[in-house]
Amino acid sequence: MRQFNNKVVLITGGSSGIGQATALRLASFGARVAVAARNQDALDATVARIAERGGTGLAIQTDVTIAEQCRNAVAKTVERFGQLDILICSAGLSMRAYFEDSELPAMEQVVRVNFFGTLYATHFALEHVKKQRGSLVSISSLTGKRGIPSYAIYGASKYAIQGLYDALRLELRKDGVHVGVVSPGFVDTPLRTNVLGPDGRPWSNPPPPPFRIWPVEKCVDRIVWLIARRKRQALIPWFTGPLLVLDHLLGDRIGDFILARKFPPMHSAPGSWQGQGSQG
Repeated sequence: MRQFNNKVVLITGGSSGIGQATALRLASFGARVAVAARNQDALDATVARIAERGGTGLAIQTDVTIAEQCRNAVAKTVERFGQLDILICSAGLSMRAYFEDSELPAMEQVVRVNFFGTLYATHFALEHVKKQRGSLVSISSLTGKRGIPSYAIYGASKYAIQGLYDALRLELRKDGVHVGVVSPGFVDTPLRTNVLGPDGRPWSNPPPPPFRIWPVEKCVDRIVWLIARRKRQALIPWFTGPLLVLDHLLGDRIGDFILARKFPPMHSAPGSWQGQGSQG
């Protein structure tokens, strides 16, 4: 897509999963892409893959839970490329555990990464994106659209992102800034095998997803579509939108019934999954 040619993109969580796949796709369109994450080796590998495709990349080691490091990521991107057109906040942690079983430090870390990581990066990128009349994009989740058992904290962090970006979309409309949220269901990324349990450690045997797992490239397709068309939201799968509307009109009763069965209570042993009647 020629409209991405020479655009400057900063992607948090760009060393793996959705963030990395998006970085590679946009670089193939001619964008100059900065990727930010904690793992320097993984970042360097991503930039090398960008270079192999004839693109230009920049690796910036960043912990998104630290505001100063997010400021630094934005500053280094602008210093290297002279501008910032698109911010994509893709850094995230997944946690599947019932609220009453979950430890506070684990829940706090999920909120720090998912919500504050998005807030910090957006805060520092905003002035630069405004100059370019560019795009602010956050990767949220369907759990940010509808409460789901065992995803209370993960969903809360995604609801917070949705609220933040909905407000920014209205605040920045006069400035010509595009603000969009991508809300996928289950996607085939390393996040799926690193789902946190109630103690904040990944399940040694991750909970089985009760719905279809979507290929990461399908998610990237929707991200590219959202930015290119300057849309406010993209859902994966797309038909989730009408289903959510119908469920709401029916008082959420059908959704409550289905989700309670698909995401049943669980008993947890350290690092293991012991579901009760999971239909995944």
